[in-house]
Amino acid sequence: MKTSTPRSVKVIAVLCATVVALPPAFAMNVMERIVTTQTQMIRHEASEYQRKVAEANAHAYVAAQLKSYRRSKGVSEEPTPKPGKTANAPTPKPHKHELTEKELQAPPTAEEKKVLKKKLPRYIAVETPTDKKSPPGTKKDVMIWDTQNESLVGNNVYDMPATPSKGSTSKFDTYSAQYVGNGL
Repeated sequence: MKTSTPRSVKVIAVLCATVVALPPAFAMNVMERIVTTQTQMIRHEASEYQRKVAEANAHAYVAAQLKSYRRSKGVSEEPTPKPGKTANAPTPKPHKHELTEKELQAPPTAEEKKVLKKKLPRYIAVETPTDKKSPPGTKKDVMIWDTQNESLVGNNVYDMPATPSKGSTSKFDTYSAQYVGNGL
């Protein structure tokens, strides 16, 4: 008399084989991603000069965003007349209130800080000069700037093998930062 193994036993055997074979394959994929990420961006400690340049570039970027906001807010329109009331009169044209350089350079008000906080990304990657610690083939060195705390995040410089496009977002350790270049 021939006995066959129940179907449930076969299913359990296949599932056990899959569970045993899956972790090594998954681990290999994870290791490959880690190695790829580590070879894309190498980090090292920043020199004092690199920190100063990165801070200056970050301040320049934030100042440019503030100027842009102030210029867009400085455009005002005169009220337009109600239809039918002044049929023959020419329609008034919008005029720009030209902001003086002093108004553009003034420190941000509380309202402007609030608007900029919403407008700017939390972290930006600002360019800094390469130095002797940078490996050959490095196109750009960047540091991460926290726009809310207005300070550099850590003392790391990230060596970029290719120049990222402005506005692109990249992952640096645990931070996602928008690349802004030299801030101008």
